[in-house]
Amino acid sequence: MANDPQNDGKPGAAGTGETSPLLGPGTPSRRPSHRPTLSAASLESLTSVHVPKVHKGSTIVGLLCIIVFVTTCSNGFIETPLTRIIEDILCRRYYSSHGSHPLGGDRIDEKLCKENIIQTDLQDVMSTMTMLNSIAAFLAALPWGLAADRFGRKPVIVLAVLGLVVGLLFQMVVLRFQDVFPVRLIWLSSASAAIGGGGAVILAITMSIIVDATSERDRAVAFMWVHVAAVGGKLSSPTLGSLMMEHTGPWPCLWVGVSLMTTGAISFLFLPETLHHKQQGEETQGAETAGVKSRIARTLDQFKESLSTVKSPSLVLLILVVFAATPVNNSVLQFMAQFISKRYGIVLSQTGYVQTLYGLSHLFQAFIILPSLSRALLRSTTPAKLRASDEHHRDLLLARWSFGILGVGSLLLGLAATLPGFVFGLIVMAFGSAYSSLVRSLMSLYVDAEHTSRLFSLVGMVEVLGAAYAPLFLARLFKLGLRLGGGWIGLPYYGLSLLITLSIGLLLFVRLPKHAEHTVPDHEAADQES
Repeated sequence: MANDPQNDGKPGAAGTGETSPLLGPGTPSRRPSHRPTLSAASLESLTSVHVPKVHKGSTIVGLLCIIVFVTTCSNGFIETPLTRIIEDILCRRYYSSHGSHPLGGDRIDEKLCKENIIQTDLQDVMSTMTMLNSIAAFLAALPWGLAADRFGRKPVIVLAVLGLVVGLLFQMVVLRFQDVFPVRLIWLSSASAAIGGGGAVILAITMSIIVDATSERDRAVAFMWVHVAAVGGKLSSPTLGSLMMEHTGPWPCLWVGVSLMTTGAISFLFLPETLHHKQQGEETQGAETAGVKSRIARTLDQFKESLSTVKSPSLVLLILVVFAATPVNNSVLQFMAQFISKRYGIVLSQTGYVQTLYGLSHLFQAFIILPSLSRALLRSTTPAKLRASDEHHRDLLLARWSFGILGVGSLLLGLAATLPGFVFGLIVMAFGSAYSSLVRSLMSLYVDAEHTSRLFSLVGMVEVLGAAYAPLFLARLFKLGLRLGGGWIGLPYYGLSLLITLSIGLLLFVRLPKHAEHTVPDHEAADQES
């Protein structure tokens, strides 16, 4: 969900750009306003819950971390069980179209569902659904981003999460009545993005809440904590999902996932509204009576202004890096579960343990390795060849190293002939997982503080576009690898390593802006002196 710059030493005045609207410029404020901001009765009920005023940004971020953790925990109870249900349906239809049931009973052994043609169909269904979800979220991002700026962050993000719940319930109905509906009808669930905007809006609003509630100095740390909460929920819950799935089957897991997502939506109601409306009196009334066309035109103008912030060639390269690296996330989630189930002959219910191991390695990297390495690179005792001149050069160096580690890890995943070898490659890959936060930390150097929110909104849209090609990229290589056979089954991860190599090449041409060179914050200087 949330993006995760981990550089906690950004220079700049506290409070600058803290209240930038989701899709356009905002007014700086020393603290977020928590007055009711809704002006439409249809949305008013979403924020009718009385919330005490909270002025500390750290408290708001803490609440946000808890909510994000609960919401993302649902992934572990949804993705693998949903994959297993679809696999079983495709498996039954395959064997029924080729004669009698292989066992002559109601149940089919999951191991019999690992035929190449079944796995190819399964990956086609899942990757196409992911692509359609991304496209729908991209199209819905603009109008719902406008709604978030007008009515507030809270009602829109609640609707967005509920929209995901509606989409999941639609999929469950289609799959439950498999004799009535074709399995590919679940692709229509992407239309649920019309309710709230889907994942893209959730991501953008989460980022905006952090920007609203924190100063520039504390913002990077806040991004990191929310990102860790998201990753912790997403990659620790698969173990619980696997344990439950082994004893109850996939359907009860889906209901737990629905419950967690609904709990997350309700929990957002207790989060203070952070959007600060500067318009009052006649200005507010004018905004209320403005036509839909004029508001859309204004939002498009603001989007053009967001594009205008991308003036530096190095910033363009960093945005291209984000786009090229999108398949990295896909490769360690649902796709990985199907891949290791097929390649190493384990049931899908056991793949959650591998995902959780990656999550633990990711957290170890975020809390132990990256902070220690960041401090070491700025110490005066570090050898000159390894020492960074300031924190910004350090971040650029760490970003290049992270992508190098990712490239080695993905290559190991493709080459691994055994599950332990795959797990080793996965741990190596986790040690390079700081790339996302480091790239975003570098991006913020190329724009003014008041334009940071615009930049991150633009980056969020680029990520959504990347999410549209990433699943198809992996699925097509997986299909080709199955056709070639042997070690070529690792072709998706070979292709991923090539994309990562391309990202490294782009990073080599990145140059820091002149105003960001040789600037070491006070607390970093103190670390060096100590």
